[in-house]
Amino acid sequence: MKMSTILGVLMVAGLGVLLSACTGTGKPRGGDAPYHHLENGFRNPPNSIKRKTDLSIRLSFFYEVVTRSISGKKPPIPTNHIVSAEDAKAQFAAHAQGDSISWIGHATFLVRLDGVTVLTDPVFTRRASPVSFAGPERIIKPGLKIEDLPPIDVVVISHAHYDHLDTRTLDMLPGRKNITAIVPLGLGSYFTKRGFGTVHEVDWYDDITLPSDSGEFRLTAYPAVHWSNRSPFDLNRSLWMSYGFSAGGRSVYHTGDTEVHDTVFADIGTHMAENHGGCDVGLMSIGAYSPRPMMIGAHMDPEGGVKIGRDLGCKRMVPMHWGTFVLSLEPFDEPRDRFVKAAGNQALVMKIGETLGMQEVAAANR
Repeated sequence: MKMSTILGVLMVAGLGVLLSACTGTGKPRGGDAPYHHLENGFRNPPNSIKRKTDLSIRLSFFYEVVTRSISGKKPPIPTNHIVSAEDAKAQFAAHAQGDSISWIGHATFLVRLDGVTVLTDPVFTRRASPVSFAGPERIIKPGLKIEDLPPIDVVVISHAHYDHLDTRTLDMLPGRKNITAIVPLGLGSYFTKRGFGTVHEVDWYDDITLPSDSGEFRLTAYPAVHWSNRSPFDLNRSLWMSYGFSAGGRSVYHTGDTEVHDTVFADIGTHMAENHGGCDVGLMSIGAYSPRPMMIGAHMDPEGGVKIGRDLGCKRMVPMHWGTFVLSLEPFDEPRDRFVKAAGNQALVMKIGETLGMQEVAAANR
């Protein structure tokens, strides 16, 4: 590995450690402002699990990340984890006329519901990083290429972190003037300056509706237990969210990045039942949880993902946020295996590049 690359790895990893050790500051906004609004940013819902700031744990994590990066060793790829590029395109084409869901990798899905095409947290580039020469690198290529995608109607972003908001991908998306971007408070400028046709900055429980083939596409921004930043100077200045959306009698929930909570997700489940007809499939962020003393309060573990899915009342649960990048220290395929064990027949493990019709998603067992 070249010295410039090593220094880049050190810079990116060290920045991550320092930021992860920080906690948001600011006074409540007061008046009629929601609890999660502060004078200079945002905070998690009441009674959220607190992140720990033990610097020794973070420095140990930093050392392990840098050591692995310098070694250049990549983890073994789990069997039955990837659909070939040819098969991915064929599956995608076979479902072109119906409701479907495709896993492109990490938190990026393409979902088609009642004629509306939704792209979630799009990341198609090589690294989830502020720089192109260092930082977490893809182990698995995107399951579909940008040029293979149909015209996108809606792009949804859960939060500002580089593995969810990738400006290089945004710059590559064609037809931006025809895309509606739905993003958390504080992130709209990333999309207005790139010429997206309509940009909605949303707060928790805000709704956005668009016409669909047979009626209405509806998306609701929901709470999550996480944090945000893109530099050392904007910690928690933009909001973070999960979201649910529905059209044509089918519904999807995307956790974004989150930790578990005693009441928040049961409340979301009630809202989805009343406003989206329930949760047919939940896309559950279950990776990047180790070392647990460091990741607690920011990322749930696989068992936490199952708990949230059941709190929500999701019929099926797809594990995501694993198997694409190496962002933490758990074994590469452990998130999937633990999730399947905990979820039983509610688990729906998709391969990267796989497309399933929504009828297949709703099937009892696979």
